[in-house]
Amino acid sequence: MREVELIEKLRRFEATEDARERNALAIELSDTHDPRVFEPLVKLIERPDLVNSRGTLIYSLASYDCSSVADLLRNLVATGNFEVRSEAQIILDRQALD
Repeated sequence: MREVELIEKLRRFEATEDARERNALAIELSDTHDPRVFEPLVKLIERPDLVNSRGTLIYSLASYDCSSVADLLRNLVATGNFEVRSEAQIILDRQALD
């Protein structure tokens, strides 16, 4: 992905209110493994208004080193819905953060 395209997709990712677009962009951007994607993913996961729409966002975190957000992931395992708990636990297990 070209630099300009990445920056534009990151901008759209952070701004969109459309869950389908946000999820598609989350997966596409995480596939780049670009470190600039990590922080926006975390911020969106932490948004209270997205509490019921964050499974794909958490899934997308698996492309990154999540040691800095291990506490967040543990909290999601304890409090999230089934998909959120499952995705967070997978990351914790695969990255040996438990």
